[in-house]
Amino acid sequence: MKSLLFLPLLLLGVFFTSCKKEEITQEIVPNRTINFTVQSGAWVKDDNRLSHYAELPVPELTDQVNQTNGVLVYISDDGQTWEAIPDVLHGISFLYTYTVGKIYLEAQDVNGTQLASPPGGTIYVKVVLVESEPV
Repeated sequence: MKSLLFLPLLLLGVFFTSCKKEEITQEIVPNRTINFTVQSGAWVKDDNRLSHYAELPVPELTDQVNQTNGVLVYISDDGQTWEAIPDVLHGISFLYTYTVGKIYLEAQDVNGTQLASPPGGTIYVKVVLVESEPV
């Protein structure tokens, strides 16, 4: 007798409960890429660090970007083949540092004991700002 009452209650429970379809919309924020051309005359000598540097203005590099996002820098001597920095290109070691509004591209001799000559030709630079959320 109890099982006969239980079956209709079970069927009513199945029919009156429903599944709610929930759509999750994921917002994808694309990375930002900024290209620069650094001419041979743009390099400034730094005797203290035995290197040369070029200052790249990046107004997109705000304080929020500086604190939360990723900054990647690539270089090329032909604008087609890109190498991630830090890197050695034609015997010159390249590295970069950044702060709000600026990226400093530094070129130094690979052994670090003597002042390197600045890059003789045009250097193409690609800066990629990678969106990120702090955890």
